[in-house]
Amino acid sequence: MGYNVLKELWAFRSSVIFWFVPIAACPLPIYFGVAEPEFYRVTACAYVVIIMAFYWMFEVVPLAVTALIPLILYPVMGVQKSGDVSKNYLKDTNVLFLGGLMVAVAIEHVNLHKRIALRVLLLVGSQPRWLMLGFMLATAFLSMWISNTATTAMMTPIGAAVLAELFKEEDQPAKEVKGESNQAVELDTIDVEDMPPEYDSLAAENGDAITPDQEKEMPVVITEKESSRRKSVQKGMMLCIAYAANIGGTATLTGTPPNLIVSEQMEIIFPDSPGIDFATWFFFAAPGMVITLFLAWLWLSSIYVGCSCAGDCACCGQKKRGGAEDVIRKAYNELGPISFAEGAVIFHFVLLVFLWFFRDLKFVDLGKKQAGWTYFFTPGYVTDATATMMVAFALFVFPSRPPRFLCCRSKDDEEKPGPVPGLLDWPTVHTKMPWHIVLLLGGGFALADGVEKSGLSAWLGQQFSKLAGIEGWTMCLIVCIGVAAFTEVASNVTATSIFIPILAQMARGVCVNPYFLMVPAGIAASFAFMLPVATPPNAIVFSYGGIKVSDMVKTGFLMNLTSLLVLMVMINTLGVPIYDINTFPSWANDTSTPCF
Repeated sequence: MGYNVLKELWAFRSSVIFWFVPIAACPLPIYFGVAEPEFYRVTACAYVVIIMAFYWMFEVVPLAVTALIPLILYPVMGVQKSGDVSKNYLKDTNVLFLGGLMVAVAIEHVNLHKRIALRVLLLVGSQPRWLMLGFMLATAFLSMWISNTATTAMMTPIGAAVLAELFKEEDQPAKEVKGESNQAVELDTIDVEDMPPEYDSLAAENGDAITPDQEKEMPVVITEKESSRRKSVQKGMMLCIAYAANIGGTATLTGTPPNLIVSEQMEIIFPDSPGIDFATWFFFAAPGMVITLFLAWLWLSSIYVGCSCAGDCACCGQKKRGGAEDVIRKAYNELGPISFAEGAVIFHFVLLVFLWFFRDLKFVDLGKKQAGWTYFFTPGYVTDATATMMVAFALFVFPSRPPRFLCCRSKDDEEKPGPVPGLLDWPTVHTKMPWHIVLLLGGGFALADGVEKSGLSAWLGQQFSKLAGIEGWTMCLIVCIGVAAFTEVASNVTATSIFIPILAQMARGVCVNPYFLMVPAGIAASFAFMLPVATPPNAIVFSYGGIKVSDMVKTGFLMNLTSLLVLMVMINTLGVPIYDINTFPSWANDTSTPCF
């Protein structure tokens, strides 16, 4: 009987958590509302934080719907006015992310991301080890600019098709591969796991010679050892795509939502701080991303391909062109030459990157003026979000084909003169834009703003002041391990939305530079390699089959440790000149827990 009850409760666990958490936590605001009214707003805000934390962790309702809770409970419980809460859902950082998503949609719309990925694969060759490197380089670069989920969803079927062609080539060792296109291969999802494992040889039982015609018709013999090797290569290929997507997103401010949450919370909690812009984040995070990606490739290739490189490269063996390279080349050739639309998107993309990097050259001191292209505008008015929306707006206006106007019109063009469609149109944006991420970011910002305005942050700062004797690097390591572990069972947006405001007050309470805790924690939220539920890229490659949870845990555990080790090295080296982590800044000082 008891077992059946627990089984029923587990089946309805979302409904149970939905009702149980608010009811179980409600004595907190009720007691202080009656016994200590001056402490009511703090406890009411804590009550909302508890509810949102559990709802986000267990996905009781969609994550974006949970993000709307502050719009309901903050005004109802007297934490903040509705107008003040609403402003957090389209702040400057949300606009930056929204514009970045529009540029990413344009890249996907013209298939530029596919061209980049296939071109990288053509450069690395067709051997498994170098194919893994090519997939990781292409995936990491794309995930810096477009969503990790979209990147993984595109690269995974390409990887499956390339592996299928690679194994098909190995089954025909006696045939010389001349490099012609294989017209029968399509980039569909191909499950290598379900390939026929073994066949009995049709060789003559009495020593009869096998004619060439019989050799062509005989089925392929795949030994148990060979089948095991192929499964291992398939696992490595799928995991390298997922891990590269997670790692690549850490390099840019817009690469993944946790990065933006760190930037926005820095401005909310420490309004007098220098903040975090695209350039400073990139100069700190990109070197660590490259190192982590290279170590991930070494680790995955050594486990799933082997340590020997003989025959894998031009230096150690003879490099040959095979069927796997043919399928990549065929897919690339099908894209045709670079179109006018692709060239236009490349131009706007490069323009946006330049606008981000050269908006404010912080290492040049011009007094009240910003040393960048914003020098010509009112100081403090133009941000990265302004540059992003400028380019995003231009994508709707810039033509997707050469305009048919006067001298620009070709002689063979018999259509009526008129404007051509822009690079982007609203139906495309409406369909491909992940709107829920914008709400999710807004909910995190609203949650943190309530924590600050209610006084909960000041109370947390006083409690954390008791930890002031711990070394900063030790605290940073503990924080990053905790965030990375929490992200294995919850989304990285959830982890950063909950932890970053708390870490900001912890830094203030123990008199440590807030950058020292907040920036590494935001990056650590993307280091989730051990479980399929940790990130969408993990879930996508796991759904392709052939990968067990034990495979992810075994491979991901060392990946987590390696990534955190690289992160610790980066924050203690690059963090000094970029964020000045060795000093406690005056803008972080709090009157309730003064450090001066």
